[in-house]
Amino acid sequence: MKFITTFIILGALALLALMGAPRATAQGGGPSDVSVPAETEAIRDLLQQSMRAYRLNDFQNAYKLSRAAYLDHFEIIEIPLRVLDADLTLDMEYRFADLRTKMQAGAPAAQVEQSIHTVRDGLNEIDAMFSDVGVLAPALAAGASFTIIFREGLEAVLVIAALLGYMQTGMRRGRRYIFIGVGLAFVATVITWLLLRFIIQVAPVGRELLEAVISFIAVGVLFWVSFWLVNRLDHQRWMEFLRARAWSAMATGSALGLIAIGFTAVYREGFETALFYEALLGLSNRAEIFVLFGFVAGLAALGVVAWLILRAGQKLPIRTFMFAAVIIVMLLSVAFVGKGVQELQESGLINATSLIGVFPRLPRPLAEFTGIHPTVETLTAQVILLSVYGIGLGLMWWKSRHTMNMSAPMQEAG
Repeated sequence: MKFITTFIILGALALLALMGAPRATAQGGGPSDVSVPAETEAIRDLLQQSMRAYRLNDFQNAYKLSRAAYLDHFEIIEIPLRVLDADLTLDMEYRFADLRTKMQAGAPAAQVEQSIHTVRDGLNEIDAMFSDVGVLAPALAAGASFTIIFREGLEAVLVIAALLGYMQTGMRRGRRYIFIGVGLAFVATVITWLLLRFIIQVAPVGRELLEAVISFIAVGVLFWVSFWLVNRLDHQRWMEFLRARAWSAMATGSALGLIAIGFTAVYREGFETALFYEALLGLSNRAEIFVLFGFVAGLAALGVVAWLILRAGQKLPIRTFMFAAVIIVMLLSVAFVGKGVQELQESGLINATSLIGVFPRLPRPLAEFTGIHPTVETLTAQVILLSVYGIGLGLMWWKSRHTMNMSAPMQEAG
């Protein structure tokens, strides 16, 4: 009995010891209390500097930086990593070795960039093991996805509704051809997105460079459509163009012309949607499933609104929603520009002035989605774009107030 009691006590002490033993957690930790996310971030910072030096033909410094990334940081996280995934640990050693070998051999920059990309992929896997995705980043991804599909889809629905209403006074039979064009536009949108995915995979230039280009194009398009007044004026010109095309097609009885009108009216929004989602997926590392959730929810909401507009003829607060959506896509474009600058830094095309230790580091999933990374270049680009939006909104508000003040005396005089 005494033996059993002693055994139970020893077992309890051993269990307490195990419970109190340091473990690798989302905050880092291990036998030496390692902060894994901090070490992987430091590795990424050194790899950016290494790639930049290599593109500037400073091969010796590039090799030195890549070697420091391995010896000074990766070796620190090898012990906790080996416990969780020994195969990935060994694979990462091979990836670092391949990178250093290519640098020593003076391989083309594109090959070195590809090797660095494989190392970063491994770092993403490691981050997934030692940190939680959290709640905020997935929620932001789902919300942005919902807003994109709902906003772009709503604009397409409004254009289609206006065209169909216009054709009721002319050629009702032609509405069928409009719907055929709309269906073809949906198919073309899916093909466009698949082509974007395919180009990124097979293009001879670096993946980071392509993703940066897509991000900057998305920023440009978002900037163009963001301001409500500008978008409204463009919408009017766009509708005038489509109505002129519709009148010409009805006058000649051209079915192909009417199909082209339905296609043109929707594919413009579809192309923007494909571009935005490709850029959004680049932001939503490890939160792609939440982008899908937001997309499905947005489609469902859009279906209800489309039915109300096209069938029930309900008047909805479209202007209010559009203004709210514009604010969201403005902020999304700020994230895109941060991501684009970071991709250029990772490809070694621009400098990466690190602010690690000066600017607070966000959790990796949140940093990926917001594009907020601790470098001077990324933060400067985001502050500039945010300032432009702030000034633009301020001028729009001032103009609307000025117009109201000018019209008030005229109404009183009338």
